[in-house]
Amino acid sequence: MDVLYQGELTNRFNGMREGFQVSRLKSEHLSHISQVQDTVFEQLQVKESLQALTQEELTQLFHGKGLVLGVFVQERLVAFRALLYPGDDEENLGRDLGLSKAEQMKVVHQEITCILPEYRGNGLQKKLAKWIMTVFNQTSNEYRHLCCTVFPTNYPSLKDKLAQGMMIAQIKDMYGGLLRYVLYKDLRRDMTIDGRTYSAAAVEDYQQQKRLLENGCYGYGLKEMDGDMMILFGKVL
Repeated sequence: MDVLYQGELTNRFNGMREGFQVSRLKSEHLSHISQVQDTVFEQLQVKESLQALTQEELTQLFHGKGLVLGVFVQERLVAFRALLYPGDDEENLGRDLGLSKAEQMKVVHQEITCILPEYRGNGLQKKLAKWIMTVFNQTSNEYRHLCCTVFPTNYPSLKDKLAQGMMIAQIKDMYGGLLRYVLYKDLRRDMTIDGRTYSAAAVEDYQQQKRLLENGCYGYGLKEMDGDMMILFGKVL
């Protein structure tokens, strides 16, 4: 495998520093990806916070429809992050955002990030986000619309996406009735918030958030205000 990045991280279980390498994954890693995803899912207290990739979706990633980076410690896969090119799939989030058929073909989904429990706390989610988008930008130029979904109270994942410049564009029931934010970023233009349109809504006040979104606002940040966590909203210039 070609090593894209490397460094050291801490194993939370034994406190040891261990070397890691990051590589682009191939179909031969499919079973290892499934094992990591299954382990992470089993550890979740709120199962609906993770929309796991199906075997069909995982297989598609290695047939020209995606990109996956993996973190290896001594040849063991300990974390991965995936991008999916949905194309004409009915679950293309461009449909939810009202994009035309032609623009839907330019959509890329930020999919799952999975990190084994013993390697959390090393900033791998943030690092993988940077690494995979760097590789993506070097290899793909036909895509414009970066989209993903996040469980509203999955704050680490929400902060991860907002830190990348993605913004909440919708809140809706998906995946059989599970509430999700749909986040969006235009890869070809800056989405700058007009400070004059600033508003804030409590993280669990979904009705207020829906009203702001329906009024043309985007959710662009998280901030604690008077002891309460708030989502910041505004309109794009």
